[in-house]
Amino acid sequence: MTTSARTTPVLHTGTRDETLATDGEGQVLPAPASAALHRAADAGEAAARWVRELAGRQAEEDHAQALERAAGAIVRASSREVVPGGDSLLAEELRYTLAADVLLGASHTTGTLPVLHPGERVPLIAVCALAAALPSCVALAGELAAATEAGRSATAAGAARARPTQRPKTLGCDHTDPLDRLAYRGVFDSVAESFEIALHYQGDEDERARAQALHNALAAAGGGIAAAALLRVADDPALGLGLDQWEYLNLVAAELDLRVVENLSGANGDDTTDPRQS
Repeated sequence: MTTSARTTPVLHTGTRDETLATDGEGQVLPAPASAALHRAADAGEAAARWVRELAGRQAEEDHAQALERAAGAIVRASSREVVPGGDSLLAEELRYTLAADVLLGASHTTGTLPVLHPGERVPLIAVCALAAALPSCVALAGELAAATEAGRSATAAGAARARPTQRPKTLGCDHTDPLDRLAYRGVFDSVAESFEIALHYQGDEDERARAQALHNALAAAGGGIAAAALLRVADDPALGLGLDQWEYLNLVAAELDLRVVENLSGANGDDTTDPRQS
């Protein structure tokens, strides 16, 4: 099979999304092709930065060097190897460098595996595989960026789990947080109102009446307490939640009790500005 001569596109310096790339012969590429090349190069650089962070954590030199080489290969595969009209084939040397068994296999000198946080291994494999595929499909730049973000989330979660942290407190227990006090008071007011109304309409204060009033009070409190708990979970860095997951938990919390979500986010001011204090 014959292949066309390989010419390397040139990405102009400056604001990349406002400039056009040229091929190795100096011909300006069409705007869509230029934009695609810029996105691929940007995604590759971001992925390489993350892989270099992983390399910096390795005590075993073999693994550190393998990851450093992979970072360099990602940059090349997402820029110089992406040639419009070229043969779309990644150089064999780079393909080997980005292979999963080379990156994740045991060290030849110690028999050890690279030190990775839970959740980092799969994004690392995905990043390398997607980078290797860019010369034949530059449209994969978006997937490369997403895989890198997943890896960074796993890295942040692993770092958070390694640090001694104080677990989130339940609603109303953090007396130093004005937003927590405001949200708790909103739930408390709702509970108190439900309790008193139910007790009033029972007509007496016997055991059955108080049980019914307490039932109404718990029902009034449940949504707000659950909403606050979901927000605490969503904001826990040790979970390494992605943006979609974080937004979903916030959406569920808002459906349970929008007022609590607004109070905890500061949308209604804080404990010092709440108009009910005046």
